Amino acid sequence: VIAIRQLGINSKQELEEQIQKIADERQNVLDQIRDIESKMGKLSETMEQVETIRKYRGHYKYNKANPNDENFAKEYSAELKLYTVASKAIIESYDSVPKSKDILKELDQFQEKKNTLMQEYSKSNDLFSELVQYKKNYENYMDKEVKRENIQE
Repeated sequence: VIAIRQLGINSKQELEEQIQKIADERQNVLDQIRDIESKMGKLSETMEQVETIRKYRGHYKYNKANPNDENFAKEYSAELKLYTVASKAIIESYDSVPKSKDILKELDQFQEKKNTLMQEYSKSNDLFSELVQYKKNYENYMDKEVKRENIQE
């Protein structure tokens, strides 16, 4: 009871409201973490596409300059397809091919935000667990008091 009072909670209802508030905040932080992870996944895909374009750009340029070289087209058809797929994906999202350095910088920024949110989630989760335990202890205490009163009657 003393620990609950130190948190500024003066009734069971306030305790339950605080538990719900913490649960909502915790869920909100978790949603933000998932959103960041999704964005990081998309950026990782973009990074792979950029690297594919960089890797096979020479093949594509040669094939474009020499459209009659069927042997080259057959030999490097897989690489040319990878280049085409990657470039189409990039064109859908960007005006030009982004620089790897810029993507890495953005990934680092997202990672920093995620780390901060993970710490916030951990603290929130600890407080949630603590409040739930206080509630259980309070309920156990009240049950024992009711049993004592019933025995005394």
